[in-house]
Amino acid sequence: MDDVSTIVQIHLDAFKGFFLTSLGPQFLRFYYTCFIRSKETVTMVAEEDSVIYGFSASTKECKGFNSRLIKSNFFDFVILSLKMLFTTPQSLLRLVRNLTKKGEGVEDNEDYAELYSIGVSKTAQGKGVGKLLLAESEHVMKDEGVQKVSLTTDYDNNDQAVGFYHSMGYETLYEFVTYPNRKMYRLIKTL
Repeated sequence: MDDVSTIVQIHLDAFKGFFLTSLGPQFLRFYYTCFIRSKETVTMVAEEDSVIYGFSASTKECKGFNSRLIKSNFFDFVILSLKMLFTTPQSLLRLVRNLTKKGEGVEDNEDYAELYSIGVSKTAQGKGVGKLLLAESEHVMKDEGVQKVSLTTDYDNNDQAVGFYHSMGYETLYEFVTYPNRKMYRLIKTL
């Protein structure tokens, strides 16, 4: 199994019930392949004996990243969007409405890097893999001149993840609501 397939499987297992997961393996394969190909991202896997136990996907510059990612993969994105239009039009609408991860009335210049996803396989949870991935991603970004990194995470029923990020030095920047009605935190850390 190649790295992208393993990343997709870890994502599916780690993020049950999340919107991106609901878009299915084909979308996730496309999404993470775009991240890996992009020169604007830091994408990592944690592996031992050729077994991948976790991954992280970040961009070094948040502002305008989704637009640039779509433009650089335009043809593939159009094909995937057409499939979604005919199979799950509500998902396509939600995806488009949430391209920027900030709520109405929130002023945010997006002058930071962004951790888009970090996932650890069930067999490796609680063993420090997420901490290692996050610390190494931050280290690489800092070496490349990034001064701040941000992420979004769910507000409700998410104490463990929020506690993890706070333990890693992240602070709450603001709370917001994404379409259709999902309350989120934007967390930030100075590197």
